[in-house]
Amino acid sequence: MSLDTLFRPTSIAVIGASRNREKIGNIIVRNLISTFRGKIYPVNKEADSIEGLTAYKSLNDIAGSVDLAIISVPRQGVIEVMEDAVKKGVKTAIVITSGFKEVGEEGAKIEEQLISIARKGNIRILGPNTMGLISPDYNGTFAYANVTRGEVALVVQSGGIGAYMLDWAQRTRTGISFLVSMGNQSDVKEYEVIDYLSRDPETRAIFVYLEGVSDGEKLLDTLPEVVQRKPVIFIKGGTTGKGAEAVKTHTGSLAGSYDVFKAAIRTGGGILVDDLSDFLNLTRLVTSSEPIKEDILVVTNSGGHGVLTSDAISRSNLNMIELPSRIKDDLLKILPQTSLPKNPLDLSGDAKRDRYNDALKIIQDLDCTKLVIVQSLPVVSCSEVAKVLLNFKGKGIIGVTMGIDEESALRILESASIPAFNFPESAVKAIKYLTSRPIPRKKIRVSQPINSAIELVKEKSELPDYDALKLMEIYGIRTPKWGIVQSEEDAEKVADNIGYPVVMKISTDKPVHKTELKGVIMNVEKENIKEVYKQLSQISKRVMIQQQLSGLEIFVGGIKDPAFGHAVVVGSGGIYVEVLKNVSYGIAPVYEDEALEMLKGSKVNEMLTARKRGYDEGSLIRTIVAVSRLLVDLNVKEMDINPLIVNEQGAFAVDVRVVLT
Repeated sequence: MSLDTLFRPTSIAVIGASRNREKIGNIIVRNLISTFRGKIYPVNKEADSIEGLTAYKSLNDIAGSVDLAIISVPRQGVIEVMEDAVKKGVKTAIVITSGFKEVGEEGAKIEEQLISIARKGNIRILGPNTMGLISPDYNGTFAYANVTRGEVALVVQSGGIGAYMLDWAQRTRTGISFLVSMGNQSDVKEYEVIDYLSRDPETRAIFVYLEGVSDGEKLLDTLPEVVQRKPVIFIKGGTTGKGAEAVKTHTGSLAGSYDVFKAAIRTGGGILVDDLSDFLNLTRLVTSSEPIKEDILVVTNSGGHGVLTSDAISRSNLNMIELPSRIKDDLLKILPQTSLPKNPLDLSGDAKRDRYNDALKIIQDLDCTKLVIVQSLPVVSCSEVAKVLLNFKGKGIIGVTMGIDEESALRILESASIPAFNFPESAVKAIKYLTSRPIPRKKIRVSQPINSAIELVKEKSELPDYDALKLMEIYGIRTPKWGIVQSEEDAEKVADNIGYPVVMKISTDKPVHKTELKGVIMNVEKENIKEVYKQLSQISKRVMIQQQLSGLEIFVGGIKDPAFGHAVVVGSGGIYVEVLKNVSYGIAPVYEDEALEMLKGSKVNEMLTARKRGYDEGSLIRTIVAVSRLLVDLNVKEMDINPLIVNEQGAFAVDVRVVLT
């Protein structure tokens, strides 16, 4: 159902409107009076008028139609109000009232009842437990009435964060097109709102603060299309909570919901930032018309600022451009003898506004971002240089103003929609976020399990290690030569067939960490076979014997995330995998180019190619792709291959654990 009547209603009723100007119901009415041109109907059983408007005893006393009902009554009255809304034919509702599923089981039951009633009348609900909504047509919140209109849409799962961002927007003169406080998302979900806002011509970018995802699959499906229309920037609250309770595999202890959330946003083409500072700094870039490139030229009147900025650019893996010879020749004509025509371009501490202007004339047509820093000094003010920058609007200009009058200089630049910062490091970080947006991908998950794999896992919740190795072979993942034995004589026969030295390990029905149980012995030669078997059989009667391989130990795992479904994880392997945690995640199914990006993200790529060892990277990539397919095909809950040994001959799954749903 369309959300038009939520965002652009022609009539609004406020149920719980109050004559007390300190009450939420009164603040909402006043905000509507100052912003909404349609019909406003205050509803209050005890009042005849509120803020000069005729008040009604109930929704059904209103003669005209009601597009939107904003409900701000105590929790015990919400059900009755929603029943009245159904009778009245209300199309949408914003439930400000709190005390629902966010407070426990009793509240959750009332919320379910509320939604059930609303669905009978085809009423869409924003909330409950929401601060409300601001659109270009109205302010239906109990926050500030005076909101500067602009091009940034805010979608927040916290009313407090929403209030802070409105305050920040006022202080920084950032214009807001929409603010949507999602609340409990009992009906209207964040992916619906993001999609709706992306189609709004007045909105340049969407900023989203989430603590939980309502439907990860739907968000994964929606986001790739949305980011084609405009950038979507995310910040996540609650990043330290574990996303998986099971710890039978390494993946279970490695995977947190935030790790998979990051992979999901990257897959969808969104931008995920670390903190509120980055979140807000990015608005300066996305609301400007300056072409921002990852190639950067720094212009400054302070050598120290130039050095620090160069360091920040290098750390961010952005590019400091090399000045062309013709540009250098022209710059020599305007620079003092103490300055060299290079990047960073130090105009010297005696540079006045004219030198900034002359330098910018020379470099203005270079295809790069011009990061122009001014340190206020007795010979020049930040405001003077800011006025110079106005002449070069549209040439990829970003201003950094530092010193006594930096705030007034910021206002000069912001009024012309030129991005402006107080610190160069903040500017560089924002450039990095904007220029490194990933290519959006839609994940099409079609389960096509192999028949022999279905037979292998049938009616099993966990695979014994020998079945786990068989499963790898079914999916084209190589394994070392191996065999299972339950006697000294068989141990010697199998080892002779494999060839020495061998690895001997306990063989268990349930996934365990064998090394921790002292159940793995390497470098076993023929003369030690029987002795090692006796030792291991004290832990497990069944023993596995494997070909001993050398190479790089890699970790490849998978998990079924409660929000986004199956994800693959890759990192350095061995006994320190949970300590090092240099891992990278990808949403299944993973394709070969994504697998390569995962290897780069986890630094495994550097380990593979170090010292030109010639290890088979292609085989590792194919293994990651196969694991991602296996996860989806068999609906695996958790699995890991640790170690996966990669050498010149290929990638080999040595130890495998699989937990099924």
